[in-house]
Amino acid sequence: MNSLMQIEKLDDSNYSSWSIQMKSVLIHCDLWHVVCGKTIKPEDATPQQSLEYDTKDEKALAAIMLCVKPSQISHIKLCKTSAEAWAKLKDVNLPRGPARKIMLFKGLLQLRMSDSDKMSDHINRFVEFVEKLAQVDVAIDEQILIIILLSSLPQNYENFVIAIEARDVLPDLESLKIKLLEEGARQQECNKLEINQAEQLLQARANEKNGKEKQNNNWKPNNTNSKKCYNCGLRGHFAVNCKSKKREKRNDKYLLTLENGNVGTNLSRRSWCIDSGATSHLCCEKNMFKTYEKCREKILLPNNKSIEAIGRGDVELVGTDITLTNVLHVTELQNNFISVSKSIESGYSVIFCNNLVKIKSRQNRVVLTAYNRDGLFIFETSIIKCMSAIASEQEAMKWHIRFGHLNIHTLKDMAVNNIVRGLKFDKKGDICCDTCAKSKITVKPFKQGNENRSKNLLEIIHSDLCGPINTPSVGGARYFATFIDDKSRYISVYFLKTKDCVLEAFKDFKTMCENQNGRRIKCLRSDNGREYVNGAFEKFLKENGIRRQLTAPYTPQQNGVAERANRTLVEMARSMLVHAKMNERFWAEAVKTAVYIRNRSATKSLVNTTPYEEWHGIKPTVAHFRTFGSKAVVLNKTHSKKFQPKGRECILIGYSDETKGYRLYSPDMKRVIISRDVIFFENEIVSDDIDECDVMIIKGNDQQCSAKNVCVNEDADLGEGQAQNLHADVNANLYNKVEVNVSSGETQAEEESAVQSDGGEASLEEKRFGRGRPKFVRTGTRKVYNELNVLIDKPVVTPASVTEALSGPNAEEWRLAMKKEYDALIKNQTWEIVELPKGQEAIGSKWVFTIKRDTNGNIQRFKARLVAKGCSQRFGVNYQETFSPVIRYANIRLVLALAVENKLYLHQLDVSSAYLNSDLNDDVYMLQPKCFIDGKRSDKVLKLKKSLYGLKQSGREWNAKLNSVLRSIGFSSCISEPCIYTRHSDDVKSLIAVYVDDLIIGSSDKSVLLNIKYELSKKFEVTDGGPLEHFLGMEFTRDGETGAIQVGQKQYIINLLREYGMENCKCAATPLEPGFQVNCTNSNCRKVDKTEYQSAIGTLIYLAMTTRPDILHSVVKLSQRNNDPHVEHESAVKHIMRYLKGTMDYKLHYTKSYKPVECYVDADWGGDATDRKSFSGFVFVAANCVFSWESKKQSVVALSSTESEYIALSVAAKEASYVKKLLEELGFPHHGPILLYN
Repeated sequence: MNSLMQIEKLDDSNYSSWSIQMKSVLIHCDLWHVVCGKTIKPEDATPQQSLEYDTKDEKALAAIMLCVKPSQISHIKLCKTSAEAWAKLKDVNLPRGPARKIMLFKGLLQLRMSDSDKMSDHINRFVEFVEKLAQVDVAIDEQILIIILLSSLPQNYENFVIAIEARDVLPDLESLKIKLLEEGARQQECNKLEINQAEQLLQARANEKNGKEKQNNNWKPNNTNSKKCYNCGLRGHFAVNCKSKKREKRNDKYLLTLENGNVGTNLSRRSWCIDSGATSHLCCEKNMFKTYEKCREKILLPNNKSIEAIGRGDVELVGTDITLTNVLHVTELQNNFISVSKSIESGYSVIFCNNLVKIKSRQNRVVLTAYNRDGLFIFETSIIKCMSAIASEQEAMKWHIRFGHLNIHTLKDMAVNNIVRGLKFDKKGDICCDTCAKSKITVKPFKQGNENRSKNLLEIIHSDLCGPINTPSVGGARYFATFIDDKSRYISVYFLKTKDCVLEAFKDFKTMCENQNGRRIKCLRSDNGREYVNGAFEKFLKENGIRRQLTAPYTPQQNGVAERANRTLVEMARSMLVHAKMNERFWAEAVKTAVYIRNRSATKSLVNTTPYEEWHGIKPTVAHFRTFGSKAVVLNKTHSKKFQPKGRECILIGYSDETKGYRLYSPDMKRVIISRDVIFFENEIVSDDIDECDVMIIKGNDQQCSAKNVCVNEDADLGEGQAQNLHADVNANLYNKVEVNVSSGETQAEEESAVQSDGGEASLEEKRFGRGRPKFVRTGTRKVYNELNVLIDKPVVTPASVTEALSGPNAEEWRLAMKKEYDALIKNQTWEIVELPKGQEAIGSKWVFTIKRDTNGNIQRFKARLVAKGCSQRFGVNYQETFSPVIRYANIRLVLALAVENKLYLHQLDVSSAYLNSDLNDDVYMLQPKCFIDGKRSDKVLKLKKSLYGLKQSGREWNAKLNSVLRSIGFSSCISEPCIYTRHSDDVKSLIAVYVDDLIIGSSDKSVLLNIKYELSKKFEVTDGGPLEHFLGMEFTRDGETGAIQVGQKQYIINLLREYGMENCKCAATPLEPGFQVNCTNSNCRKVDKTEYQSAIGTLIYLAMTTRPDILHSVVKLSQRNNDPHVEHESAVKHIMRYLKGTMDYKLHYTKSYKPVECYVDADWGGDATDRKSFSGFVFVAANCVFSWESKKQSVVALSSTESEYIALSVAAKEASYVKKLLEELGFPHHGPILLYN
């Protein structure tokens, strides 16, 4: 042990290194497991085991004592165990308070690497800060760390940072460290060669006088004998004046001169140096030349050596209006040089000022700016080129998405050949779309044969049916049929509920197109499907003189036009849905939009035209195209109040044929709006989380198809419409409103070409609560990340839909959670697959995702639950009664108080998939769940046998099931609180408090408690939570010796403050300002969004009703303004949150008191200055802490303070009567009346 103790003793400054060394010593001595708590002293340990454990603990404590300096011994001299001593030293030397966290985080943000620092030292300092933050429980997201590390690098690492930023995905932190070390080593090696390269390339002196002197043979002795000639080796003269130097004929035409040769080799070969001494422009990269011809020219260096230029030509500086002429190509150079003299000869003016150089044109416009870097004026073209390329790619991607992910080459051809009007983007832009890769991947195509194209419209119509689609559209369609004109390739689409409705669709198509075009359909080409080949269809074709062409069996290639068109439409629709993260039930809207776009897009079958132009004879415009599924705000022309919002938030789902406007879905109104007065936020995709239970219904198969309902008319609910054809193009001018693009936290408005914006649209007001995303501010060519908005703990977002879950960063966890839930449903025999009976309706289902956390907010597990859309159930048909009781929060706290006073053990139990344990007594049919549709029986539905979550009667059925099980094991429910069950026998008192599927089990005998859990585990699949720690968002801690219980909600408050952007707010001393009157509103005060206000009030009410009675009265007062909140009420809500920030550690503390229940009552007479009504308030106390409280406005006006006090006393008396009765039913009778103190 003595040899191992030779470590530096702990003082006030070396805890980090000491703790590592001391831990190693204890591990080596086999004592660390005692210190860290991995080994604890057994309760039933034998004397020998106790002695062994105590010996090891004493050795560990002694070792720690011997390895600390006297200044530290005072902290641990009273510690009895090694674990206690270790924890004490950690608390003293490693403070974990807010000040320490802020100091460390500021240090990390302010960390900067100087030019002289080694990269390894800088990374070590960075890692040290991160580790210290981790020690104080500050976990920083890896991407944030990468951003901070890149921001800490000096200027000479700029190219490295730009290369990292240009990636689609940032590297992981460890990979970045390795790359930085490699880059640091490379730059260090390059710096060693800097002097030699400067001698060879950058120290030329263009001095004509000296040049003439070099050619003069008249040598004049120099009086300075200290000068040495590098030609002959003698002192007293320079080499340029040396007589022994042979006369050479000067053939060097161009001189290169830089006053400072200290050019860092970290400059890229695309960097340009502004050189005031160079007599010609010089370039080292051939691929930068716009024109080029070979030549042989020599360039003089200052050491009388020369380098050779091998070519000359013109170079266009990317991102500027400058084209350098007669530029020499010199491969030996490491950088490029712009000659100041040549620039002036070309008519430019060059100005040196304030560490930069500006080159201006003849019109006095700045065309180039170079910045001083290590004494040189450098201009980077690679960055501008990169930024230009990125902008080009972004514009191309925007139009690619607007066109429903159309092939980019087709899109370029349309722009180049001006096939449509309004399509503008850089034709050089190229993209690689991840959505298309996922949605359109196919097998390689077969070679297509030559086709005999029709010469006139309607000569041949190609048709094909697509379906059945697993997910019905909102209107109930499962199929769609397309009719394509052979000459124009114009597509018409019809949405059908059943495939036998194709004939009626064709009749509608025939009537409309023949009336519009004045021609008749001559031939219909289709496959041999029964929907086309049947007696009725054959009869109709013969009656109308239409020839039929059928494909050979199993040869779909013969109907390739329709087959390819359907595949294209499905791929476009799928891409739009995936990109917009919308529910699959919008597939019909997506297909209709795809048809609309495809008819206005170029195809390989047509040359420099579109199907629309071929069909209508008019060139279409696409200037009104917007991104499918993007957020839109539509003008609400029916708003009645002047200060209500004029706009309604919607989702773009297509373009209207019947009227000239956009088709927009309103989640609030649950219907489609068609409007031309729209503002779009194309970069904001609204993930579909709309519960359309009232329309997601499939009728029984007794409905017959008729001409009236052959095509699903979605206008009643979501409006896919009947057909896509024969409507005039939408005039682009009707869509010209200000378009808002949100990018990188900034909002900008751009107008459509040649159209004046309205200018009268008010900007959307930001939410009053919360904050936006971290903003990115660009300075020069680098990103500077706003330190104020760095998110230290990046929360895992709960997905709102299946698409969002399976495409997010935790896709695998959610997939496993869904699989686990589905397997549990199958194992539990929740349903059976049947045909949907006639006259019955099948409801939909939905996946709901939640994240289970512990008391510290750490993720315990990902949970997915399949719920039925019970809002579409009908009373008396598939449900009857729905009431199901839940326990009051006050009664949960009363159970805690009884547990402390009577030494009851408390454990918690969670029944897994509780509702599925109860049988369903009604006939309920449900669609097969998304992602788990039986491919062989996709047209069938599920008949529920168990009470699935979401059904209206599920809660009641589960409560009845649990009630019967608890009664079977001897428990009976209380009359006053039906969610508390009791069982008393042999002086052992036991109780169970139930909140749906969460149970608190209490008993005076631990073995009885364990037996109760065992009995329940035989009846249900349960999760044993052990001793009570976390229940309904409340956090519980219990003292093992005294039995005292503390209840708080610190993590809930932290999350609340984070949600409303108040985590860094200042603290307040009181919940409300003294004298605050909620109804005395300044008439000049601005109103705020009542939805956000109500949400904040609801959050605070929950907190006030569970563990924070100190804020209840304030919240109750502010809740009176739920329907008419103003700025001052919003400020008061924030004041409560500031109070919570300073008191988040407050807890209810129940301790043994041996006292009866007491009640304290008070009234605030005339507390409301507006109507002079009073407030009543009371608190009930047991176990030295409150367990029931209330603050409520009295319903009548009290004429005196005495009257208001009596009203308050009457309210408290009713609660006291209830509590006394409940205590008696629980088996803990209250002897005598409950005293009310007023």
